[in-house]
Amino acid sequence: MRVILCDPHLVFAEALAAMLRKRGCDAEVTTSPASALRAAAAGADVCVMDISFPGEDGVEGTRRILAAAPDVKIFVLTARTDPDAVRAAIDAGATGIASKQRGVRELIEAIERVADGETYCDPTLSEEPSENGGRYGERFLADFLTSRERQVLEYLVEGANTRRIARSMGITFATARTHVQAVLTKLGVHSRLEAAAFAVRNGIVPPRRERGA
Repeated sequence: MRVILCDPHLVFAEALAAMLRKRGCDAEVTTSPASALRAAAAGADVCVMDISFPGEDGVEGTRRILAAAPDVKIFVLTARTDPDAVRAAIDAGATGIASKQRGVRELIEAIERVADGETYCDPTLSEEPSENGGRYGERFLADFLTSRERQVLEYLVEGANTRRIARSMGITFATARTHVQAVLTKLGVHSRLEAAAFAVRNGIVPPRRERGA
């Protein structure tokens, strides 16, 4: 796995790179979005990107990297936890985001998950309340859902079982079950009921009565 680490704090980036190399990764350190863009364009699996740089915008850098190298996964690693910054990173195309306060082992495991095509959202980013009574870290987890998975989430709010979901969506039972599990995993919940409560609490899917069901 080839990893580009783009961070204005060189000591931090080099320490993380050293740990990645011990795991057999090819890790390259850069200190600006512009240099990360050049490195990623030459070939990389993951770019670990901060979003705060002196005189540069890591979010815009993320967009440029994905435009030049769409197969590269962007993992945002930042000290910022304000909702606007987190939301901007997700909107720019990041498929993983974590706080720099996480342990190195946790960060490396999260980076590897993103490299394998999974999404990752640091649960510590979901502690600050949002305006609608949910939590901004919770709410942006839903941004990782595909359109199909959002549709499944709507059925879960209605209380539909897997068989009904499959029939309503015109898919096989096995496919419906896979979608349900993907929803639970991405939202970080353990049951259909938790998923439904999550969706309603964060305004992702309105309660059944509000949809005229």
